[in-house]
Amino acid sequence: MFPFATPCKAHNNEFYHLPGSLKMLPGRCGILLEGKYPLKSCDYLFLLLLVFVFLSGCAAIQSDIVTLDKKVTRQKRELRSIRQTQADLDTRLDALQTEFQSLRGSIEEGTHYAQKASDDVLSLGEDIKRQERELNQLEEYMRTVRSLLGMKVSVQQNRAVFPPRQGVTQLTTTVIPTGNLAKVTGIPDPEELYNDAYSKLSQKDYQGARRDFKKFLEMFPLTEYSDNAQFWIGDCYYREKRYEEAILEFEEVIKKFPNGNKLTDALLKQAFSFIAIKDVNSAKLLLQKIIDKYPTSAQAEIAKAKLKTLN
Repeated sequence: MFPFATPCKAHNNEFYHLPGSLKMLPGRCGILLEGKYPLKSCDYLFLLLLVFVFLSGCAAIQSDIVTLDKKVTRQKRELRSIRQTQADLDTRLDALQTEFQSLRGSIEEGTHYAQKASDDVLSLGEDIKRQERELNQLEEYMRTVRSLLGMKVSVQQNRAVFPPRQGVTQLTTTVIPTGNLAKVTGIPDPEELYNDAYSKLSQKDYQGARRDFKKFLEMFPLTEYSDNAQFWIGDCYYREKRYEEAILEFEEVIKKFPNGNKLTDALLKQAFSFIAIKDVNSAKLLLQKIIDKYPTSAQAEIAKAKLKTLN
């Protein structure tokens, strides 16, 4: 029955000695491992079934591993594609940032030139006004001297009432005053005091100019040049980059001289001072106020350009 088995006797039962120390008993079909533990045929089938299930499970696991490998490979390809897209976006973002910085630089440069042009216009206007004041000062000086000395610069007779006599030549007398008005009256001349202060401002002697303008306001608080003097005090602080003190002085222009010719200039310089101290919200309110209340002024155009850079 088992050609490879060797028959043997044990306990009156016939066994077949199988290779590998296995013995099989015919009839009762017992299998001994090393001659000690007999196994029944049903147990043997059960073992075969376990082996089959184990091998089937291995095949299923192997199939799952292959599927998982495919998914990992696909995800790696997708990740590489995402990284490449991200790199492209980073490159585009860098290019946009460079272009934005260049555009911002151009805007700031234009704003700087606009502000400089505004300062130049203000300075030119002041020069013209100063020349007009010098002419008016000379006329006023002559009138004061005439009244003090009781003399007339020119004496003319009315030909209709007092015709000149035959052979008498009509005379014109010119008086050249000695000394200035301050020496005659003891009171400083407002035009002279203002011009001295502005001259120091033009020479960048901001401390001296500020002192003289304050002196002018103390002596002549309600003249046609008082609002200008108050404005230039604030402008001296502004040029010295003492922005908080400049804001307070410009506020004095706004409060004390609401109808003066320096009102819009004071509002504009006050807004620039707020920008310098990083108070952008206050600056925006002032710039918008200039645009709304004085839309046709040159300061409104400057305010519009500056406001665009802050939004």
